[in-house]
Amino acid sequence: MLENATYLVSSPAFWAGLFVVMMVIELSTTGAFAGFLGLGALVTAFLVNFGVAESNQAILFTFLASTCLCAALLWKPLKARYIGRETTDAEEGIEPFTGDFATVEDGPLSRSGGVILLHGARMRAVLDADAEVEQLAVGARVQVLRQDSDQRFVVRPAR
Repeated sequence: MLENATYLVSSPAFWAGLFVVMMVIELSTTGAFAGFLGLGALVTAFLVNFGVAESNQAILFTFLASTCLCAALLWKPLKARYIGRETTDAEEGIEPFTGDFATVEDGPLSRSGGVILLHGARMRAVLDADAEVEQLAVGARVQVLRQDSDQRFVVRPAR
């Protein structure tokens, strides 16, 4: 029985299979822990395959260390990408732009998006849903109203 466990742990196929199982669990449930376990299993599969980790203790340590390393390196970037921002417009310095005027840089600017030139910087923007026009041509003057959830400025034609 112990020989079978030793053979199983030292097999790269076992770790690759564990990676697949963990990724299926990760994609079918909420949370991120299974994903980090899966990435740790994938790293372990490569290290076992190339003979870097040979003993059972080294293999299990490799799995533990690579799982922790993946979690430490990827947690903040993944959290920022998939959970969203945790700051306000005032904290990010966006609030002062509210009410400022800009010009449409790349056109046309519509409700689906475009680019404006605000204080010399090119910024992504969308036309406000309440605007009386469908799109604005290049060079049109706009006023910044707010920022949407996709970090784009919401603008309306200047009055």
